[in-house]
Amino acid sequence: MAVIFCRTKRRAKKLNDALIAKGFESDELHGDLSQAKREKVMKRFREAKIQYLVATDVAARGLDVEGITHVFNYDIPQDPESYIHRIGRTGRAGGKGLAITFAAPKDRSALQQIEKSMGQKIERRSIDHLSPGKRVEDRPVKNKKHRR
Repeated sequence: MAVIFCRTKRRAKKLNDALIAKGFESDELHGDLSQAKREKVMKRFREAKIQYLVATDVAARGLDVEGITHVFNYDIPQDPESYIHRIGRTGRAGGKGLAITFAAPKDRSALQQIEKSMGQKIERRSIDHLSPGKRVEDRPVKNKKHRR
């Protein structure tokens, strides 16, 4: 089970729709949902009927669900405190978890602020094999014209 954090409600909805279109069991949690809808989504997540919860920071605090193994920061949070709350959703009750933050070069100063706030460095890994604008599914096609 994983929580994927986005900065905006619109982005969370768009990402959730994309995950569902690809066949993933996913739902969204953000401030535009009614309390009844939020409770329904959380019930499904707690019961592991959905694998991915795409959320804004409304879910970063007070979300206590056992079994969350991954937190993805699809967008860098607005402040270091939000980062701490987000990654705290995994590895609860002595369990292990993994937090992954997607960042671009423009996010360097935000990452440095987070590291300073935490007092530790965040391990960095690059995905240099993906050039800007190139999708993972793009492959060279021999003897055929290739369109994007």
